[in-house]
Amino acid sequence: MKRLFVLIGCSLLIASCEEEKIVEVEREYSWKADDNFIYDNVVQMNSFATDDMLFFRGHTSFTSMVADSLEHPDYPDIGRVVHFPHWYTQSTDEKLPICADFFVSAVSNGFLAFIPNRDPTSQSASVSFNMKTLDENFGIFESSHFSGGEKIVINDQSQVLVPYKNWSPDGPYISGGPKLALINIKYDSTNTSFYHKLDTVGIQLLSIDDQFQNSTIALESIGSNFFVTTDTKVYRIDGDGRMVTVLDERLYKIFEDSGRLIGFGANNIFSSSDNGLTWIKGGETPWLIASVNFAKIDGKIIGYRYAQLWEVSTTETSFNFKELDNDGLDGKMITSVSEFDDKVFITSLSGVYRRPSDEFFTYKEVLEEESL
Repeated sequence: MKRLFVLIGCSLLIASCEEEKIVEVEREYSWKADDNFIYDNVVQMNSFATDDMLFFRGHTSFTSMVADSLEHPDYPDIGRVVHFPHWYTQSTDEKLPICADFFVSAVSNGFLAFIPNRDPTSQSASVSFNMKTLDENFGIFESSHFSGGEKIVINDQSQVLVPYKNWSPDGPYISGGPKLALINIKYDSTNTSFYHKLDTVGIQLLSIDDQFQNSTIALESIGSNFFVTTDTKVYRIDGDGRMVTVLDERLYKIFEDSGRLIGFGANNIFSSSDNGLTWIKGGETPWLIASVNFAKIDGKIIGYRYAQLWEVSTTETSFNFKELDNDGLDGKMITSVSEFDDKVFITSLSGVYRRPSDEFFTYKEVLEEESL
């Protein structure tokens, strides 16, 4: 009889254990992966938002997106997100620009292409040429890692600044100072076959002939002006190709904040109230700031580096970085940040992530030594 009770007790215990099943609950992250970007479209290098569309430049593709409530104006049967395979593979080390009308592709052999956002698969609608047709001594495009910013820049007049170096006339090696091609791009309104066909309306070749300036370190476009940082100087170039030296130091990053320009050098912050013609030197900066990229969300400056995000505030001579919540982005390499359709989108080497705009400025509690 005792054995019977023991057996019954063991059976009840086993039955109760079998009923207690562990259910795993998938964690909800603040930053959610956008499931439109999978497989070949995971790696995304840049993004650009207009009022109507958001554009993405991937490793092997170009993508256009419309708001959740709309149909795509060019491909309504496909959906609101359309991926276009592209014949110019984008290096995952470099960041090439997008503007409202077109994007740029550059290949190491000197081939340069300007491709309309609304017709990205048509070579007939694009403008493309080899740089050797502009400069017979063309050697290489100046290159920089995407953490240093875009390697080619576009201003608000659809002018493109392309930095490059020449072959030496004395032998098969690169020599001389930085070279720059200033290229004006516009839609060809007379073309009836391709509504979005691009055309070049002017090209200027510029040289920095200072013997101590060997390389282009950083590029920025602010409004209609360009800023070129070389080994020890900063130059401003306007839309007419006029180039002036504005600073005898390096500026790794330049952006507009509250009506003035802010520049971050190797060790100091700089500011300008006359569109970058003169600069005031301010307080010291950490050297890591050279690898922080900047964008504007809801009128505020934000910085990003690796998986971190900051809200950035500045004065003429000082700055402050306040870290933002990046839950769901750990281990990601952020390549761009854009705001569209009441959401903030982040591109990275491992997917696109988004969260509502009204949740973006959520701050992260961190120890002082864990911040920038």
